[in-house]
Amino acid sequence: MGLTEQHSKYVTLSDMELVELASADLDAFGELVRRHQDFVYGAALRIVRNPVMAQDLAQEAFVRAHRALPGFRGQAQVRSWLYRIASNLALNAVQRRREYPTDTIPERPARRDPAADTVQSALGRELEAAISELPTKLKEPLVLREYEGLSYQEIADLLELPINTVRTRILRGRRSLRERMEAWR
Repeated sequence: MGLTEQHSKYVTLSDMELVELASADLDAFGELVRRHQDFVYGAALRIVRNPVMAQDLAQEAFVRAHRALPGFRGQAQVRSWLYRIASNLALNAVQRRREYPTDTIPERPARRDPAADTVQSALGRELEAAISELPTKLKEPLVLREYEGLSYQEIADLLELPINTVRTRILRGRRSLRERMEAWR
């Protein structure tokens, strides 16, 4: 059976069906990875803000998920479970980075308009700082909505919260950011 035939064999299966097969069938687990790798990477990237580190964390999240498959009971959606694993790994990595800071500054490519780049860069840093200072309960749903483009229902399912709680937290997060960024208006 060719690679395409193996892949198509799993495409029609639900995430839960793949989880049931994945402990004994690496191709089934591979399909889970394929379906969720961009989302898991994005979740890690939003927290660590380093593409290389986010890629490593996403890979580690899938390794841990594979090890934990026998204990997965389906009480949460697979996507929600993977998000939790990735975000916990990313939060731990950020905490370790604070304990052991690095002195390296990434190189930035040259741009054509230095004045506009300076303003844009300052605005970006200010916004990142404002987002990072939000409490986790406000930051998580706001980032999932604004950066990941998830619907309120998807966020509610992912974070296992009532949809009205998600709406309220996003609203409060936006208000907090609006207040913090008032000087940039």
